[in-house]
Amino acid sequence: MVKSNENNAYKRGQELLDQGLYKEAIEQFDAAIAEQPQSWKALNSKGFAFQKMSRYTEAVECFDKALALNPQSVEVLNNKGVTLSMRGLYKDAIACFNEAVAIDKTSLEALNGKAIALQHMFAYKEALDVLEQAMKIDSKHAQTLLSVAVTLQKLKQYERAISFFKKVLANDKNNIKAWNGVGVTYQLMGDNASAIKCFTKILNIDSREIQAWISIGFVYQKMLKFNDALKCYKKAQMIIGPGRYHHKLYDGLASCLTKLSEFDQAIEVYQQIFQKEEGKKKWDAQRSMKFVNKLKRKKAVGTLQSIIPADAPAAPAEESAE
Repeated sequence: MVKSNENNAYKRGQELLDQGLYKEAIEQFDAAIAEQPQSWKALNSKGFAFQKMSRYTEAVECFDKALALNPQSVEVLNNKGVTLSMRGLYKDAIACFNEAVAIDKTSLEALNGKAIALQHMFAYKEALDVLEQAMKIDSKHAQTLLSVAVTLQKLKQYERAISFFKKVLANDKNNIKAWNGVGVTYQLMGDNASAIKCFTKILNIDSREIQAWISIGFVYQKMLKFNDALKCYKKAQMIIGPGRYHHKLYDGLASCLTKLSEFDQAIEVYQQIFQKEEGKKKWDAQRSMKFVNKLKRKKAVGTLQSIIPADAPAAPAEESAE
């Protein structure tokens, strides 16, 4: 029997989790676990909160404890698989997803998770085989269609990729992931103007959509419009708020600051990435700091050439995302 105090703490934790208040949510889940140590659901939710905070080791520990209490939970296995994938442990992640599918052959979450892990391993054809299984279960499942589109995108089958993103949009014209996917595909095709239009479409749906601001910033960087890119990253940073971490944002921000020769600020951002991340992302940040410090020394002795071409164009007013 679940005690009332545990139940209240768990519900409150879920509410905080939905609001993105992960640290506060963990405190509530700890209270729930203290009241009832057998609460695998509270352990699972605590692990999910750690995952959202990029504290992957602690997340996996929570999921393992939950699985010790309920080894047949497909939900926990999927959460653990996603977390391992985020850490770059793709083979271990696939093992989790395989275990989940063995318990529930219709788990679209597990099949999609496995496909995404295979994508990261550059096994795109194998990923499509897995997604074909998922399509047989539900041919209109949005996440499956998105995963197929992304895989085709990785295979450089851009027109086919866009067609699958548009299948999602046919059922949900405001699907932000699909619009983002189309935008990224156009960007890969070299059509930056169409890419920005797609990302701007997202902002018309939700002006506080962080990924859209980051994506526009990334396109501007590719176009060598670093000041315009920085404005987009700053906008995303303002939306996130002080003390909140987002890897893609911080990575783009640090890269942009480097291009603008704002080396001290870039190093500060890379230091935050290093402190927050684990595995490959952590060591990438460390290497980037060494590189930026090298550029900083060159600037100090006057041997640093301009990173930005003198004729780099400014963003036209009509392309502005603000």
